[in-house]
Amino acid sequence: MALFRQGRRAFGRMVVRLARGFRDGIFGRVTPPAPDCLPSRILIIRPFYMGDILLSLPILQAIKRRNPAASTAWLLREEWADLLRGHCLVDEVIAYSEARLHSATGILEWWRVARELRRRRFGLVLNLAWDRSSLLWAWFCGAGIRTGIEEYGRPRLLSLLQNINVLAPERSSDMRHMADFYHDALAPFGFGARDEMPRVWSRPEEETAVKKWLSARGLEGKPYFLVHPGGRLRGKRWAPERFAELLRRLKGWGGNEIVLVYGPGEASWVENELKDCSAAFWPVPTLGELMALVSGAVLFVGNDSGPMHLAAACGRPVVAIFGNDPTRWHPLGGRQTVVGGAKGLDAVSVDEVLAAVRFRLEEKPENGR
Repeated sequence: MALFRQGRRAFGRMVVRLARGFRDGIFGRVTPPAPDCLPSRILIIRPFYMGDILLSLPILQAIKRRNPAASTAWLLREEWADLLRGHCLVDEVIAYSEARLHSATGILEWWRVARELRRRRFGLVLNLAWDRSSLLWAWFCGAGIRTGIEEYGRPRLLSLLQNINVLAPERSSDMRHMADFYHDALAPFGFGARDEMPRVWSRPEEETAVKKWLSARGLEGKPYFLVHPGGRLRGKRWAPERFAELLRRLKGWGGNEIVLVYGPGEASWVENELKDCSAAFWPVPTLGELMALVSGAVLFVGNDSGPMHLAAACGRPVVAIFGNDPTRWHPLGGRQTVVGGAKGLDAVSVDEVLAAVRFRLEEKPENGR
């Protein structure tokens, strides 16, 4: 079966390459502009998953550094839109509903987004996803330069809609960080290696809401640890009983309180397993509230997840608990400690996590908090 699958993929790659050569022979190859000469209107498509969106941000930072007058837009699902709304480098956020897209009237949502993209007259689109909708939107927006990532080993005929293709790394051999992988989309334009870190900032309105929430619980003005015991993938969650022990031992440590957050569908096990840990629980905060909570925390402790990447992007110290090789997905920012690794989550002890917390608390940041 595996041999058949490999043969099928090899045949698919050959077909796509032949079709791409035929296309270029008829229409000609697109010559990528130099880094300082990009089109004035640029669209970035990375629609889903918090960590992936955040790790794609260095692309935007590199573009704006070389082309400060360029107008940039970002297309993503509406559930993640607050990550980038108000971001100093994103001039416009274009959001769509995944639920409506897959409903009986999905064609109407697809057409609405396609029209919005078309009327903005983008000159360059960077598609950092390889799902069908993203490929079609990248083509339909009408940009003269359409750059996209081609999934390794699974070339799609729809990738012919892009006139500059960047091959994704082979997962088994290319162990660069995912932020570098996304940054490869700029390589055809002559950009060098990534030297930016993902950065986001909380907004004043959410900061005010968080202050009110903390005040109502007697925590206003008090330093706190932000703990996130959940995660989208169950296999990446450290055992709840170990989190419970960690929280008991962290309570009052260094005069810090504990605020615990969790996401949709996690209430039953979080509140059952961790109810006696004397933490202030904030169930399912909005993205804006989570950004403000993270930004005000002394330290973030959590699993390999989107909130972990958010904490790093907000410039906070992070202790990240991994149950697999962290090489490609560790948090970026310079103030992060990864605990665990390829040995699995069961090998991560509470003492190891506490040692990492102690190390980060004793650290003296170069540029202040």
